[in-house]
Amino acid sequence: MVIKSIQTNYHSYLNEIKGDMDPIIKAMRNQNGERWRGKAWKGPMKTVSGYFKQAKLVKGISWTTLPIIGPIAAGVATGNYAQWPLWIGIVAAIVLILVIYYLLVQAYINKMAAIGQPEFHVEAFKAKRPREYEQVWAPFVKKDDFTFDGLYTLVNAVFSQNDQDPSSVAYVVAYSQSQHDFMQNSIAELKSTIAEQEAAIATLEDELIASDSAVYTLTKVLKAVTENQYRYVNDSLAFTDLDFVSGFSLYRQEGNTLKLIMDKGTTGKKRDLDLDSDHDVAAVAAAKDQLGQAYSNNPYPGRHVVSFRMDMLEGETWVWCFHFDDDDERALSLILDNAIIESRQIRRVIHAFCLTIQKRMISLKEVDLDAGAN
Repeated sequence: MVIKSIQTNYHSYLNEIKGDMDPIIKAMRNQNGERWRGKAWKGPMKTVSGYFKQAKLVKGISWTTLPIIGPIAAGVATGNYAQWPLWIGIVAAIVLILVIYYLLVQAYINKMAAIGQPEFHVEAFKAKRPREYEQVWAPFVKKDDFTFDGLYTLVNAVFSQNDQDPSSVAYVVAYSQSQHDFMQNSIAELKSTIAEQEAAIATLEDELIASDSAVYTLTKVLKAVTENQYRYVNDSLAFTDLDFVSGFSLYRQEGNTLKLIMDKGTTGKKRDLDLDSDHDVAAVAAAKDQLGQAYSNNPYPGRHVVSFRMDMLEGETWVWCFHFDDDDERALSLILDNAIIESRQIRRVIHAFCLTIQKRMISLKEVDLDAGAN
């Protein structure tokens, strides 16, 4: 199929153009380096001599009847210009002849620079169209042993060989095609392997980014925990220091009511919760769960509240509520997703700090009672 296509397209095309191209190239090689300007100036002489052959016909023309030349010819005939000096007429005639001949020379040069004209000369072609010569024709002129007829003969001989012969083009093309197919399959396999490796690298990059983010988040949490420990030692730890995860609200259970102790980073809508009527609130569900599991709800689109129960000193029950938005990736990963650390451990940290603050509050209360008793 490939051989037939080559024969149809290239072989037949060479047969068509060899008769047109070879004579042009041969003429260019023969004329290459010759002087051409003398021929250009001599060339119009043939045209001028042809005009003289037609002089007999010119005699029969009534010049005085012509529109422009007529008045001039009539003036000369009647002697209207007789007062002009003779030398002026001679000079004018010579100038006119030279101008006309110069125009004829330029027209002849244009013919010499046109491929296919009998007057064609390669040096005139170079002068008039140098870029076209250098880009198209110069390689053929310089390679004086190349002809399209020879190329056609070679191609014809090659493609006429037995296609079962290892030296034939048909055999070489078939072998090349098989190698091409093998290489294409190998390239396809390599591309597939590269794509898999790139996907694996992309996955690793994503995991590294996630790991960096996780390390950063844990570092922030650890830093906040460490600072709060120092604040506890310095008797400065307060509930407001526990916002290192997200905004929060804190409730104490008193009978069937959850009394708000404080909130930070919320909408500020402060109200107590009824354990019997506020069924849709996560804090109420968490208060009723003896196991301390986390409960969540969405008070409005894009907002999360995650609540859990804390068993405190002196038999008290508190409920802690995390408040955060959907786009808070840090809070989501720590409280809901378990992506960085188990969320239960975060709840235990909060529980421990609340116990610490409560214990200090109880101690201060006892101190105040003792002072009042004294």
